Amino acid sequence: MSPRRRLARGVLAAGLILAAATAGFALRAMQGQQTGSVLTSAARTPADTARDGASTPSDAARPAATVPNTLPDIPFPDRRGQLRHFSQWRGRPLLVNFWAPWCSPCRAEIPLLEQLSRSRPQGVEVIGVAVDGRAPVLRYARQAGIRYPLLIGLRPGMRTIRALGMVAAFPFSVFVDARGRIVTVKVGRLRPAQAHLILEQIGALDRGRIDLATARRQIDAGIAQLAVRRAQPATG
Repeated sequence: MSPRRRLARGVLAAGLILAAATAGFALRAMQGQQTGSVLTSAARTPADTARDGASTPSDAARPAATVPNTLPDIPFPDRRGQLRHFSQWRGRPLLVNFWAPWCSPCRAEIPLLEQLSRSRPQGVEVIGVAVDGRAPVLRYARQAGIRYPLLIGLRPGMRTIRALGMVAAFPFSVFVDARGRIVTVKVGRLRPAQAHLILEQIGALDRGRIDLATARRQIDAGIAQLAVRRAQPATG
């Protein structure tokens, strides 16, 4: 690995540690939207924090930021080195997972992402965005048996993270409906019940049964209920 690449990875890792240690994960509100929150990590327990390797400040401490209505269409090379755009998947609901091979919670959720990619609940397409150098990503993808599409690159990854109003704190997953609208962002390790809850709401949204604001409210409420259930064994 070149000194420049080692420096870039070191800076990114330091940013992750600093973000988790000092500011946690910030609550993002959708740009121009007043109903519902786009970030579904707000309902987290101390046990969640310990298991998922992420820290979350109190609601009052979260700085305001904005997430765009749609994914920024920044080109990424795929495994073969061909440039791909998120718009190529337009018309399908997406689960876009931002990760890095050196991130332990990222590695822990890959089996779930692989399972979702195979079963495709609600027709979802899983896309991994690996924010790291090409060689370590491809090496880990082979070791882990990742088959879903991968977009790879430190520079385009960081550009996309900034465009989303996020910070380089991994993992986080962006859920998009079939119309290309960002419905919610889950920060921290994604759990099966959370994934299925979010995808069920996106399915209802895509079928016209609910509107976007309702989908976000129901996702927020459902994630909060799941957090309470997960906390019960730890407190009982």
